[in-house]
Amino acid sequence: MKKGDKMKKIIMLLVIVLLFVGCSNGENTAGPVNNGEEQQSKGFEFVYNGITIRMYDEASQILEGLGEEVDYFEAESCAFQGMDKIYTYGPFELHTHEIDGIDHVSSIIFLDDSISTKEGIYLFSSLDEVLQAYGDNYTEEHGLYTYEMGNSKLLILIEDDEVVSIEYMAKTEQ
Repeated sequence: MKKGDKMKKIIMLLVIVLLFVGCSNGENTAGPVNNGEEQQSKGFEFVYNGITIRMYDEASQILEGLGEEVDYFEAESCAFQGMDKIYTYGPFELHTHEIDGIDHVSSIIFLDDSISTKEGIYLFSSLDEVLQAYGDNYTEEHGLYTYEMGNSKLLILIEDDEVVSIEYMAKTEQ
């Protein structure tokens, strides 16, 4: 199996798992943290073309800055009230959900190795590079390394000692 095909299968599996997890939790009222809190409270940041994106950021200005998406999908949310929306921009997907009628960032999924985290981790980085960048304050289950900061999680899936999936995700319980 080619790396690209393998990557697509892994990403689809993660998306399906996230949908099931979200749908099984019932209604959730988690929301953004206070904007006046320090970086640690805000959580992880993803920077793309000079645009900084955090979980629970209001999506409208981010989407405007990112420009035209390659693909768009929306569906009624089963974890939140309102619509879940997925915007695909070449190397990543940006997921949003509504809070009080306003779209907020709920996750970012890397689709290829042309982008990296703020700390320099990209698809196909080694486990050693991940540990050097993020340390040992993680939980691990079946190769999925989960780091938590503020209102976000960073999920890094390791297979055969290399990164095969990277996702930033909003915490749903705070």
